[in-house]
Amino acid sequence: MAKHKWNLKFLVYFVGFGFLLAHSSLFAAPSLVNGIAFFVNDYPVTLMEVYKIQQRDKVSQQIAIDLLINDRLHKEEIDKRKIIVNEIEIQDEIARIAKQKKATLEQVRNYIQGNGGNWEHYKEEIKRNLQKRKLYQSITQEGLRMVDEELENYYNTHKQEFSIPQSIDVVKYFSKEAKSLEKVVQSNGKVVLPNVQKTNEVLQTMELHPQIVSAFTQGAIGRFTPIFPVSDEFVVFLIKAKNNPALLPYDNVRNVVLQKIMEQKEDYLIYEYFEKLRSNAKVNIVRLN
Repeated sequence: MAKHKWNLKFLVYFVGFGFLLAHSSLFAAPSLVNGIAFFVNDYPVTLMEVYKIQQRDKVSQQIAIDLLINDRLHKEEIDKRKIIVNEIEIQDEIARIAKQKKATLEQVRNYIQGNGGNWEHYKEEIKRNLQKRKLYQSITQEGLRMVDEELENYYNTHKQEFSIPQSIDVVKYFSKEAKSLEKVVQSNGKVVLPNVQKTNEVLQTMELHPQIVSAFTQGAIGRFTPIFPVSDEFVVFLIKAKNNPALLPYDNVRNVVLQKIMEQKEDYLIYEYFEKLRSNAKVNIVRLN
């Protein structure tokens, strides 16, 4: 997201940390029940899990307990909402990560196993992350059941975000080598290799491909668009000016308005949701040593 976002992992793990401080009396009477440290709403947490978190994250026992309470609250919500991630989704996510790292699936597997990791454990971690992503989306959607009045108010106070220029002045750079255009972008147009050509053009927005219109309309003046493949060449545009902006009708952009509000409120809604879960959670301490 373009806007500053809170770190959800940090946020959800540490929300309600004061709970343990306020309930320290729970630790007073350890039982001899073997292996179980405590229960969170009937979800067990073992002594070994507490120890592993302490060793992995180099944190105190109390922080490890707090992390594990939040982990069980996540699991409870995932079970309650019947959130499922299938094998295809897991493979697609691993492929996305590999592509992002400019590696193949086999290279990712070799890297994990070559560094002492377990491939099946890695897939399980991917599955848990995807489940959390779906959980957060579900929580966010529930919290954003807004009436059109609120959406229209955002639209009316942020009209510049929903205006499209009728034409755009650009400097077009094109080459058969994408890396040559990367140098143009990195140098802000100061380095233009011999295999790069450039022309000044005026683009008519209505004539642009719908998939790249946003790159021009949302791009800032004086900045470059992403590099696009066109036939057997690559092209990038330096935006010089936007002319005659026209406001798009509300009905045409209602979903875009909703998405923008979601981006702003998503993290807070998740934070608030888990804070309420923490305040209502039943934590039964069995033993901590």
